Amino acid sequence: MAVYTEVAFDEAAALLRSLGLGDLKDLQGIRSGIENTNYYALSTRGQWVVTLFERLTRAQLPYYLELMRHLAQRGIPVPAPQPDAAGHLLHTLAGKPAAVVTRLPGSHRLAPGVAHARQVGAMLGRMHLAGMDFPGSQPHLRGLDWWVRTVPEVLPHLDAPTARLLSEELAWQGRIAASPEAAALPRGPIHADLFRDNVMF
Repeated sequence: MAVYTEVAFDEAAALLRSLGLGDLKDLQGIRSGIENTNYYALSTRGQWVVTLFERLTRAQLPYYLELMRHLAQRGIPVPAPQPDAAGHLLHTLAGKPAAVVTRLPGSHRLAPGVAHARQVGAMLGRMHLAGMDFPGSQPHLRGLDWWVRTVPEVLPHLDAPTARLLSEELAWQGRIAASPEAAALPRGPIHADLFRDNVMF
């Protein structure tokens, strides 16, 4: 179960009330997911997802939440973070950084077909266009810099041919990233967590 931090009903209810989201009627832990604690919350004002962030830092989170708000305001069907009276999207619940977002309708397709892939591609295109004027930026947390730090930790656990292949690939990726062609590529937010259980149809 993806509930790493237990949240008391009264504590969640207080957060929803403080955001103007009505009185909490039901709070259920969400089993799916691997990194954060998530709850479905039903209130007198609608259905929500309450997320407690277990790994990302308080400093990293505003980028994602502001991007979600930006995309939602431009008609992209993403969970819309709910602000407090001061407009802040990042809250605290059970001592952890937290957010409350709209609960989207739909369901996952764990065996997606071509039509599903086409829909995802079209939505990604819309998302990229909607994100073009987003003013924030953040390095990819699992990009090349992370690879450079992580590969040395992995190499001692690999056989010689695999370690050589990984080292060669890392060097090649470094050369590509330093090339003029890479520098000329457009920049903007991407969906870097696109898995079949992270898309709703």
